[in-house]
Amino acid sequence: MSYISREIFLAQPNRLFVRVLVLTPFEVRIIQYDRAGALYSRFFDYRRDPDILIRLVVGLASAREQDIGLDTSILWGTRNGRKIPGIIMTKDANTGGWRLYRMQSVAPFMNYSGICDRGTRMWHVSDWEGRALVLKDAWSTVHMGPPEYVYLKQARGVKGVQQLVDYEDRTGLLNGEIRFIRPRPTAAHLGAFTNKSFQRVVTLLYGAPIRCFTDETMLLEAMHDAIWGHWELLKKGVLHCDISTGNILFGQPGITPPLGLRGILIDLDYAVEYDHAAGPFMSRRAVGTAFYQSIILLRGVFARYKPAHDYIDDLESFYYVLVDLIFGRFRKTDIGDCMNQWGSDDPAWSASAKEWFLRRPLKEADIPNFWSWGCKKMMVALHKFVGDLVMAKKAIVGNMEAQWSLNAMAALHERRLEHYCKFSRKIFKVIRTY
Repeated sequence: MSYISREIFLAQPNRLFVRVLVLTPFEVRIIQYDRAGALYSRFFDYRRDPDILIRLVVGLASAREQDIGLDTSILWGTRNGRKIPGIIMTKDANTGGWRLYRMQSVAPFMNYSGICDRGTRMWHVSDWEGRALVLKDAWSTVHMGPPEYVYLKQARGVKGVQQLVDYEDRTGLLNGEIRFIRPRPTAAHLGAFTNKSFQRVVTLLYGAPIRCFTDETMLLEAMHDAIWGHWELLKKGVLHCDISTGNILFGQPGITPPLGLRGILIDLDYAVEYDHAAGPFMSRRAVGTAFYQSIILLRGVFARYKPAHDYIDDLESFYYVLVDLIFGRFRKTDIGDCMNQWGSDDPAWSASAKEWFLRRPLKEADIPNFWSWGCKKMMVALHKFVGDLVMAKKAIVGNMEAQWSLNAMAALHERRLEHYCKFSRKIFKVIRTY
């Protein structure tokens, strides 16, 4: 039954929840699938009480689309009996007015297949002025922090970071939260599901993921601007926390992006408010793609005194992005064998493989000949810089099973501008030679 519901979610991108009747020769039950999982009723004997079956069938056959789980702000057109791109609307929380965006295709270009997840769907759209935009629908949870649009608002005007155009938050509205879609829980079942709320954000359209680079210059310019975008975002009090090749895009397509806009950080779903003076201990589970996660985050999954995600973890992830792209096409080496373990489901195994790599001296001869001599020297210098920085942090936190020095960590964080400058300068030196 869950397979059928998953297919319904995929086939109907405007679907908020799915309700299914299960009939036997004697009994009936209703099952609801939503972004918090599945909810089952008990079996009812419809031979003794046929009104139950009638009410269930009438309810599922309602002519009101919102009653059967459809999002009425997504509308398609028709031509010769076939569906054609239509419009998607966002509602202004202050005026109650609607803003309309034209779909560029009938289906979203990204539609995750999981049921009990964020339900992320992304569409290529345009506004009435013809600007190329991306519209994203997703469900967020309170325990993961504020929704993405909160951080995108803080990032307005920051070069190298995705720019917000519009948003809608349906928290507190019918069909906008899981708790309003489900029956009111009894006191004994208050924690039976994770409440989620629906948000829609509209942002500018950017280029392809950084993995699609066509030459060395293109790659390094994008990395340089994304790192400085990360720094500017940090100065606004926001830490990205999910650095990966999928979350770094090239600048807007069709133009030659200026300095600062050649690489764009996107996807602030897992971002956090970052205060250097706040408590240093992690209050949520580690997030991000295992392949690019830092050693300390991986080692600290089950540790008692695991430090909070910080900018050093993200700088380490930036380095792993570079390593992946520099060595990714040439994996038949010792380094390639090591990298194959970075995405392991076992956090300790992934951390050990990365630590082996960082402790091992990197030489120009280790780097594939596809890359320039300047790029090879840059990678050797970055390898030593990131390795020393990670080991300095590791020396402070130890095995994370005993309290460590907060003052020592604060002193390391005081050098954050120096760390960003050293990282980006090593890349910029190579860019200047082109």
